[in-house]
Amino acid sequence: MSAIVERFRDVFDEVGKDAIAREHDRRLPFAEIELLRESGFTRVTLPERHGGGGATHPELFELLAELARRDPNLAQLFRSHFSYIDRTIHAPESPEREARLARLAGGAIVGNASHEKSAAKVGTLSTRLEASAGLQLLTGTKYYSTGTLFADLVAVSADTGDDLVGVLVETDSPGVTRVDDWTGFGQRMTGSGTTTFDAVPVAPDDIVRYGTRSPSHGGSFVQLVLLAAVTGIGRAIVDDAGDFVRTRTRTYSHGSAPTAKQDPIIQEVVGDLSARSFAADSALAAAVAALDRSSRAILENRDDPEAIPAVELATARAQLVILPAVLDAATALFEVGGASAVDTGLALDRHWRNARTIASHNPARFKARAVGDHVINRTPIDSWWSTGEA
Repeated sequence: MSAIVERFRDVFDEVGKDAIAREHDRRLPFAEIELLRESGFTRVTLPERHGGGGATHPELFELLAELARRDPNLAQLFRSHFSYIDRTIHAPESPEREARLARLAGGAIVGNASHEKSAAKVGTLSTRLEASAGLQLLTGTKYYSTGTLFADLVAVSADTGDDLVGVLVETDSPGVTRVDDWTGFGQRMTGSGTTTFDAVPVAPDDIVRYGTRSPSHGGSFVQLVLLAAVTGIGRAIVDDAGDFVRTRTRTYSHGSAPTAKQDPIIQEVVGDLSARSFAADSALAAAVAALDRSSRAILENRDDPEAIPAVELATARAQLVILPAVLDAATALFEVGGASAVDTGLALDRHWRNARTIASHNPARFKARAVGDHVINRTPIDSWWSTGEA
C-alpha cells in the first residue's frame, strides 16, 4: 500500500462504515463529504505549491478505487471535481487559472451539469448563455448532475448561439435549484439529480469556450474515474466473499467439506472472484499509466502526438475488461452461500446494482465496436462523446 493511500485509510474506513445503512435509509453523505474535505482528499491532486497533496494520476486512481471499495457512491460523486482540477492544472498559465486553483485550494468542491433530456440534437445543447443588460445569464435544465448536491461550484455546459462553452457557477447563486430526484437502482447516493438555472449571472472569467481548448485526455479521465469506482467494487466483492465464508457455520449434506471455508468448491469460487478483481486492477493501472504519459507531455510542453490516442485506446480496452470482470464477479459472489447470502442486511446485491449502473453510463458495446474499427481500419477513437436526440 502506497504512503498516500495509507494516509487516507482511516478516513476512508470512517466514511465507509455506514454505507449500507446510508443507502437503506437514503441518507445523503453530506457529513462524509465534509470529513473527506477536512482530511485534504478533495485537494489531493493540487500541486503542493497551490496547497494540495501533489498526488500523481496513479495515486489518485488508486485512492478512488480504495474509496469505492468502501462506498462507490463517494468515488463517483467526485468525478467532475477531480476532472475539473485536472483540466485546470493542464490549462495554460493565466490569472484566471490561478484564481481557479486558489478556489480549489480553499476546499471548494466542483459538481457537474452537462447532460440534458431535451429536444437538442447530439452535439448541441438547450441550455443557453446569453447577454442581457450587460450580463451573461445562464438558463437551462440539466440531468444526471452527479455530485452537484454536495458541491460549492458546478461546471455547466451551455450554448451561446455561436459556440459551446463551459461555465462555472456557485451552487448557492440565486436562480440555481438542485433536486434530489435520481431514481436509479444503483449508485443512489451520488446526488445525480436535476439542476436548473434560471437567468443565473456568470462572471466573464468563469467562461471557457470549448473551441479554444487544446486536445486533451479529459474524456479518458472522466471515464477512468468510473472504472476506478467499478474496480473498487470488485475489491469489495472479494472482501465480502471472504468475510461471509469465514464466518459461515451452516453447510449442505452434499457439500464437499465439513465447513464452507474448507470446501474446495467454495474456495475455487473465491479464487475466481479474486482473479477477476486482479484483472480489473491490472486494466485500470495500464490505462492510468497511459493517462500519466499524456499528462507529463502536456505539463512539460512536449510534443507527443501518440499520447492522447494511446490513452483513449487504453481506456476503451480497460472498460471492456473491467466491466464484465466485476459484473460477472457480482453474480458469482452468491455461489459462496445459500439463501442467507441474499439477506437484505448484507446487501450483497448492491455490488451488481452499483456496477451495472456505472457501466450503463457509457455503453461498452459501442466502445468494443470503436476498438474493433480502430484495429481493422485504424480509425481514431473519439476523445469526447455526447448524448441527444437522433
